Amino acid sequence: MTISLVTENSEQSVNNLALKTTLVNGHEPLILLIENDQRLSNTLQHYIQKNGYSVERKCHRDIIEQRVTRMQADMIILDIGFSDVVSLSLITQIRRHFSGPLVLLTSRDSEQEQLTAFNLGVDEYLVKPVSANIFSARIAALFRRAVKSKAVDESSKISVGNLTLYPFAHKCQLGQQTIVLTQFEFKLLRLLAENVGKIMSRDHIYQTLLGREYNGCERTVDVRVSQLREKLTSNDQRNICIETIWGQGYMLNTVD
Repeated sequence: MTISLVTENSEQSVNNLALKTTLVNGHEPLILLIENDQRLSNTLQHYIQKNGYSVERKCHRDIIEQRVTRMQADMIILDIGFSDVVSLSLITQIRRHFSGPLVLLTSRDSEQEQLTAFNLGVDEYLVKPVSANIFSARIAALFRRAVKSKAVDESSKISVGNLTLYPFAHKCQLGQQTIVLTQFEFKLLRLLAENVGKIMSRDHIYQTLLGREYNGCERTVDVRVSQLREKLTSNDQRNICIETIWGQGYMLNTVD
C-alpha cells in the first residue's frame, strides 16, 4: 500500500510497526505536523494517531510568521512543498531551535532537492506516494535512534552549577531553559566546562578548537567569548561566569 495517504487494508500490518511501546520522556511521542494542504493532512493526522502517536498541527505560514523559538514536539513532520524559498527558510528556522528528528514529506523527488534538504538538517526525505509500512518503519527507526542517542547523551552530560551540556545532542541548558549556541560557541563552552577552574590559554583554545596556532593578535576567540557571555547573561545566568585572566586566557568558574 502507499500513502497518498493510507488505506484500510494497510492498517493492520502498519500497526505492527507502530511505536506505541517506545515512550519519549515517559510519554507517547508527540509529532508536530506542519502542513500546507489541510485535506491531505487530515488523512495523515488520522493515520499517525492510529499508530499510537499524539499529533499537533500547524500551518507552515503560521510557523514562519510566529518565528517559533521553541519546539515542544518529539518529532516534526513537514508535509509541504519544498522548492520555494519560504519552505527552505522554514527548515533553516526549525533547525535553529529544534534538534529532534525532522522529516520532510513531499511529492518532489529531485535528487538535488533531497541533497539540499539533508544539508539543511532534514533527517528523512519521503516522497509521496510512499508505502504505509515504509513510512511507519522510517518514523519508528528515527524515534529509536533519538531515544538511544538521548540515553547516551544523558550519561555523558557535563554539568557546572545549573549549566548542563549534552555533547551528543549539541544542547545547552541553564536550569530548565535551552540556550541556542553556534557550533563553535558550544565547543568553546564545553572546553571551559570540562576544565572548570582551570585557565584555558588562547594558544590551547586555538590549537584545540581551530587547529592552528594563536598569532598573538587575532580576536576570533575573544569575540566568541564575548558573545557567549552575552547569551549566558541575557538568560539570567548568575551561577557561573567566564573569567578573563589577563595575559593568560579564560576560565569558567562557579559563583557563590
